[in-house]
Amino acid sequence: MTEEVIVEEQPALSRKQKTKLEKQAEHIDRIQRTGVACMIGIFVGILSYYLQVTVKSDIGLLAFMLMLAGVVVQRHIFILLHQSSKLGTKDWFYQGFMTFAFWFLTWTILLSTTVPVAGFSSNVSSGTAPLTVTFSDISTNTPTSWNWSFGDGTFSTVNNPEKTYSSTGNFTVNLTTANAAGTNTITKNDYITVFPALQS
Repeated sequence: MTEEVIVEEQPALSRKQKTKLEKQAEHIDRIQRTGVACMIGIFVGILSYYLQVTVKSDIGLLAFMLMLAGVVVQRHIFILLHQSSKLGTKDWFYQGFMTFAFWFLTWTILLSTTVPVAGFSSNVSSGTAPLTVTFSDISTNTPTSWNWSFGDGTFSTVNNPEKTYSSTGNFTVNLTTANAAGTNTITKNDYITVFPALQS
């Protein structure tokens, strides 16, 4: 007759019952997990910035999805580190928050410390007077201010202004963009050509 050996589960030790070495090991585990969360946040922030500069448009939703993917990737990293079983709901929330915080900070700092590269286009570049032209800012690196010179003595500080040319001639358009990191200017000589109105 075989005897069954009953193994009783040991209750979790309170913080006071843990040895100094056990406390140190837990502390090192927490530092590793926090380090992983921060590094993933920084990596995804840099990737978000690179994608925005490449695509030259707002990619807020895509960047947020990349950040969420970074949070998910952490689970697999912790499995490799044999730490996933130690994480409760509160721990996962903390890890996700750290990834989000470093993603947001990295992306924001990169965007705000890079000088903008001015650029613009327009819906038309020639026509008869009066010619209404809609200018579109296509500058990169997130400018925060715009100064337009339309070549006929008029100006605008609107992001995407509309301008009506009443007189004929060739007009040089100038755009200066700026953010916290500095300014950049683009000039297009004789960019707008306005012909006399057709006589009926």
